[in-house]
Amino acid sequence: MGWETLIPVVIVVSASGVLSPGPLTIVTVSSGARYGRLAGPLVSTGHMFVEFPLVLAIASGLTGVLQDKGAQSVIGALGGAALIVFGLLGISQSLKTKSLDAPGFRTGRFKGGPFIAGLLFTGLNPFFITWWLTVGTALIAEALALASVAGVIVMYASHIWMDYVWLTFLGVASERALGLLGSKALRYMELLLSSALVAMGAFLFLRVI
Repeated sequence: MGWETLIPVVIVVSASGVLSPGPLTIVTVSSGARYGRLAGPLVSTGHMFVEFPLVLAIASGLTGVLQDKGAQSVIGALGGAALIVFGLLGISQSLKTKSLDAPGFRTGRFKGGPFIAGLLFTGLNPFFITWWLTVGTALIAEALALASVAGVIVMYASHIWMDYVWLTFLGVASERALGLLGSKALRYMELLLSSALVAMGAFLFLRVI
């Protein structure tokens, strides 16, 4: 897999996670309503302070493992299977969520500030850790194979900008009380991306087999 393939894959896979309602979505909406338009960038930065070291830690442990073809196959199979599972979970969530504007959705207020919220809601989120240890590990492996540590940095840059753009957008939207989180467009987008995730995971899994 070359850069012309890996970067679009990273963007699609990342979008499926970034746009899915979760802890960071909730804390960004509530922080945006309270702290204003800077909430999104601050939450994103707190998120990055946890995420980037985790990515580097995974990458450092994979350097030697990547020399083994069997290990590469296992990583690819796990990554493909995880993509399918997370895609199906995203589809299920998008179908079950009737409205993100339900009473109580915006009542939470984290008093430590958006940056600290980004740290905590990332580090204490088991779904986030699992994602990087499965789906993310497959992406890191591909990036390492292409350009070692520099490849991992390029891969991560292709991922993290989406967090900043989306969370900043949510913070501004929340500040202006637009209620975009309850829009049908968000549900349809999540459904489409999750379906693409399942298809991509099936492709990767079958390629390894």
